[in-house]
Amino acid sequence: MASRNFRVASLAATAIVFLAAGCSAGSGNAPATSAGALEEPDITIAAVPSVDLAGVYIAEDDGFFARQGLHVKLVTIAASKAIIADQIAGKVDLCAGAYMPYIAAQAAGARFRILAEGSIMTPDTRVLLTPPDSHVTSIVDLVGKKIGMNATNSIGTLLVSAMLQQNGISPKSVDFVTDPKGFPTMAKQLSAGAWDAAFFGEPYSTQAQEEYGDVALTDLDAGAATNLPISGYIATQAWVKKNPRTAAAFVRAIEAAQLLADTDRGAVEAAMSVSDHLPREVTDVMAVPDFPTGPVDATSIQREALDMVQFGMVKPQFDAAVRRGTVVESMISPG
Repeated sequence: MASRNFRVASLAATAIVFLAAGCSAGSGNAPATSAGALEEPDITIAAVPSVDLAGVYIAEDDGFFARQGLHVKLVTIAASKAIIADQIAGKVDLCAGAYMPYIAAQAAGARFRILAEGSIMTPDTRVLLTPPDSHVTSIVDLVGKKIGMNATNSIGTLLVSAMLQQNGISPKSVDFVTDPKGFPTMAKQLSAGAWDAAFFGEPYSTQAQEEYGDVALTDLDAGAATNLPISGYIATQAWVKKNPRTAAAFVRAIEAAQLLADTDRGAVEAAMSVSDHLPREVTDVMAVPDFPTGPVDATSIQREALDMVQFGMVKPQFDAAVRRGTVVESMISPG
């Protein structure tokens, strides 16, 4: 799982960014100093319980947040789209979740900041499953069928749409059905016949296969979607402006956790075992994404933004700004 940013230059660049902002930029193991007293040490982070966000669970469980003077309350959510309104209202400080709904919100006028990247898709971390003994045995068989999703117009919708199109099938030929409770309930629903297939991320895809005998129809890390960035750590720009030292402390902690996640699979397994109460037969064999470190890569995230335009997941009046890259850029280097 060697990260594309796992190099001294990238980590040094991160330090320079925060030093320029007037923040002390020590390592994830260094305690916060009195000279850099945090504006708000008690923060709430809404997180999707997915292996993609293992970094946030490691940062909490292994004390990286605490060493930066942060007291974190983790709130589990089904999908990041569900928490956007609460972030704008100031009820939640940060979200650990998918980029897609934030790109759409930014295009429509919201102002968010991607503080750090969370994950990059690798083989089998996003799959389409079918129930045992299903008559759906090929991608062509999905035409006219129901596909369960953890959120509406989500990264799952995009990945499945891309897969269908790459196989000559219109995404409009299937019926995407959202389970409002998200991944934790979807394996049982699929095995009971609620849908003909369902989109899953890890560790839930492995859990569905282990506990219910669900079958992988296709790996979605393929074609144009290969190694697509999936998730990150996002705050409103207003929150970052109000709490620059707190934001810097969060980034230091999450960088240390990301580095551990990307170099020690055991740390990822342990974090998911605790956060999702998973048995070893799931954590030992689940697929794990890449956990990038260093400065946020605008070019990588722009790939996802362009896919959103292609599949109609951005309102038409915002297409041009998204295509130019100004929307993603405003989330990384706000004016």
